[in-house]
Amino acid sequence: MKVLPSKISNLESSLSATPLLSIIFNGNNLKFIALLLALALAVSTLLLLPFASLLPASAQTAEPQNNAPKDAEKVAFKTTYQKGAKLFQEKKYPAAAASLAVAAQSPLDDGEAGILLGYCFYEMHQYQKALEQYKKVSETGKLISVKNRAQRLAATLSSYMKGICPGNCLKPSTPGWRKMDVPGKPDRLVWMVFPYLDPAGKGGSEYWSNDHMGEVIEYVNGRPINKGPCPLCSGTGKVSLPK
Repeated sequence: MKVLPSKISNLESSLSATPLLSIIFNGNNLKFIALLLALALAVSTLLLLPFASLLPASAQTAEPQNNAPKDAEKVAFKTTYQKGAKLFQEKKYPAAAASLAVAAQSPLDDGEAGILLGYCFYEMHQYQKALEQYKKVSETGKLISVKNRAQRLAATLSSYMKGICPGNCLKPSTPGWRKMDVPGKPDRLVWMVFPYLDPAGKGGSEYWSNDHMGEVIEYVNGRPINKGPCPLCSGTGKVSLPK
């Protein structure tokens, strides 16, 4: 009979001396334990599935997205916009407006199509629609320059619709009118004061009364100068829109 090495004999002795270990290392019991471990792993996986959505986005697999507009969309927008611009130049305003309305709805429009659509409404004397279009572009335009231009157009058209000259001439609505005691001038007058600082650093002011309504006061070389009647309203302070 072959003699077992001493280490194996010692192991057998220790196992036989430990009832629990001898049970565990029994061949049938090892298969049962392996089955239990596999079952526990499967149950834990099922329990963790609902929490997968809580993982960071970087840990989840996602399909790559392409946000760039398709070439077909670019071509369609360019064609529609150019068609509308050409019709506008030909003074075919209703047809131009129809084409530009489509272009202005495109996500590719930076606001230029929207402004040109406003021009169409203006030329068709649909001033409220033109004003609304300018205001819309001033809020939604993609370029700061386009938004600022639309804002100026809206302000100018709004003034015209109210009959008030949009120029920088003196008007009753101009803020800053005040009563002043000016020798030799009647008390009925109110005055607009224009301060200045000359090259020598000496300050002063000049003032014009409401007898100068409709005249333009501008600073030239740091001094306020009366440029005469406003070219927009011919010195009346009032304007009107074509009907």
